[in-house]
Amino acid sequence: MLKLYNTLTRKKEIFRINQKGKGFPWKTSWYQLKDTMLLKLKGNTLKQLIKLGIKKAGNLNKLCKILNLSYPSFLYALRGQCELVSVNKLRKLTFYLKINYDNLNDNISEIRRGNIASIKNPKFPFNLATKEGAIVLGNIVSDGSIYIDKKAQNIKRTKYSAGTKEEADRFIKNINEIFGHVHFQKEKIRNSIYLKIGSSVIGDSLVKVGAPVGNKTRLDPPLPWLIKNASDNLKINYLRAVFDDEGSIGTIGSPFVTLSRSVYINNHLSHYQKEVLQKIKPFCKERKFPTGHIIKSIQIKKAVFLAPLTKNLLLNIAPRVLLDESNLLSNLGIENRIRNSVLSFTQKGNVSLTSELRILRKKSLLEFYKKINFGISLKKMKLKNTLSNKTWL
Repeated sequence: MLKLYNTLTRKKEIFRINQKGKGFPWKTSWYQLKDTMLLKLKGNTLKQLIKLGIKKAGNLNKLCKILNLSYPSFLYALRGQCELVSVNKLRKLTFYLKINYDNLNDNISEIRRGNIASIKNPKFPFNLATKEGAIVLGNIVSDGSIYIDKKAQNIKRTKYSAGTKEEADRFIKNINEIFGHVHFQKEKIRNSIYLKIGSSVIGDSLVKVGAPVGNKTRLDPPLPWLIKNASDNLKINYLRAVFDDEGSIGTIGSPFVTLSRSVYINNHLSHYQKEVLQKIKPFCKERKFPTGHIIKSIQIKKAVFLAPLTKNLLLNIAPRVLLDESNLLSNLGIENRIRNSVLSFTQKGNVSLTSELRILRKKSLLEFYKKINFGISLKKMKLKNTLSNKTWL
């Protein structure tokens, strides 16, 4: 028995590497989830698998010894007292039966980690190299985030702040299209709808393809690698989501489309530059937020005038993701430029720089309108009306 188990253990990784889809990090299958994640199988699938294992091993006790599992773990399932099985146990059982892991993709009805199903009817394998995946990545890089919950074993949770019901509905729809029927927590604070996904399955899957974890302004992350290496179609869907969340339309003089992002520049500042910038704080405008925190801001032009020794720094730094997004647009034939607009000081001592990407020229605006545009109704209509009023359409 021990010899057989050791042989199984040695071959385990080889077998798993050869599983269909294992080599594609944008795909996540059930057997790639955390060992402790609980799955519910459809109908009598779990019982049937255990019975096949018993038939092969001789009896339930021998089966559990071969798989190095506790006897009650399968006994309760056979008696109908437990409908759930951990990923680790199911993986061991299917491996022993020489069943391809992917054959169970359509037989899993729920993913659980508690009393509430995290995902019902999961769509294994979860594939982020899709239109919906590109849109969700755009949302996460913009008005969404993935954060570590230190109170819950450091699992990765996902949240998104929607300014309108349309944006909230779209985010839910795209998440469900990728993963299945996902459990959301909703909360409305002032004019925003906050959506939270407690399951680490979504966060882990997004991080695998380059989604940032934590405070994006502090991290200054690059473009998710999946988007950087994607087809033009996926890049366009990503950009549309980004402009929906962070973009706006300007109509002062000639029309333009803008995209803004911020980054902390503390680590780029010398001790002397920090001292110089502190001296311009009295010239900043103070803004109080409903949450109670205060930010002091000043236009970059004024900051450079007051502290000329910081000119090169303040004019040449920009968020990495914005630089990458600028390149995406350029490669699609949409000319744009980046300029730094605002310098801010937070209560926690951080110095933040806001950069703005602008699409100004008629040809590029029309290319943006035809190839990317906005997905949100109000912004889409505003852009159409703006270009129509200029007789550019």
